[in-house]
Amino acid sequence: MNIRKGNDEDVPKIIELLRVSLGESMIPKSEILWNWKHVANPFGKSPVLVAEEGDRLLGVRAFLKWEFQSGGKIRKACRAVDTAVHPEFQGQGLFIKLTLGLIESLNENGVDFIYNTPNASSTPGYMKMGWEKWGKLPLKLDFHLSVGKNNHTLEPENWDTISELVAKIEDSKHAENQTNLKPGYLKWRYSDCPLFPYYFLTDQQHYLLFYRIKEGKMGREIRITDLFTLEEFQDSDKKQICNQLKVIQKLSGARFTSFSGLRYLEQNAISLGILPILKAGPEVTLRKVNPDFDPFAQNWKWSLGDLEVF
Repeated sequence: MNIRKGNDEDVPKIIELLRVSLGESMIPKSEILWNWKHVANPFGKSPVLVAEEGDRLLGVRAFLKWEFQSGGKIRKACRAVDTAVHPEFQGQGLFIKLTLGLIESLNENGVDFIYNTPNASSTPGYMKMGWEKWGKLPLKLDFHLSVGKNNHTLEPENWDTISELVAKIEDSKHAENQTNLKPGYLKWRYSDCPLFPYYFLTDQQHYLLFYRIKEGKMGREIRITDLFTLEEFQDSDKKQICNQLKVIQKLSGARFTSFSGLRYLEQNAISLGILPILKAGPEVTLRKVNPDFDPFAQNWKWSLGDLEVF
């Protein structure tokens, strides 16, 4: 068995391995999705390791590159995402070997830490490899059960209409301990995402809210993933964005609206009812890479847009 860096020629075999190992599930495996995540990412091309035997791929491990503003510096991070081991070779330690091998390569590239949001079944394995639990994100819910009678399909957004505002947001002073909003990030993250459609609310000047519609066991959900406001944001803008949100709640037939992340209490743009904030969002785990940087000592302000599983 040979373990080596993955390359562009491996992608069709990687997609097939992901399908054989994981199935399609809720997230379909495709070259379009792989290239969006691992090639077109504005933070850089993903480091990938593959295990092969002859011309057959037996395993793959990929980390998604990311950047955060922290301590007045750009902190490089990776998110542990795609991994698969062929069913015939599972249980033989290949997942751990690929993961630890990829971590070793990160030291050469100036990566400070790794983060991800594993599920309950995969968390113990990450703990054994040096990950530590940071905790669950807070989750704010606003139920509007009387609204959920409509079922209008939302029209696709015209992303060109917010290009100037996006450029202004990415060019503005960035908040500490949040994603580095480098030029092209918001377009890549929301407009270009091939998984599902995102929508936005805006006045074209002072605020920009991103959301998507999600079907779940509790019914249809308006899931707010990011909210950006500029210094000129005023009370009149708050009234406007709340009115826009009420229209979307009614048109979509959503049973509730959610806002998960560490920015809800600090923002002054929307208020989602009287229900208490729950510690029921995604659970974040971290792993140090740079011995001189402690990710647990930072006052992170993650949004769901930073951590949403894809």
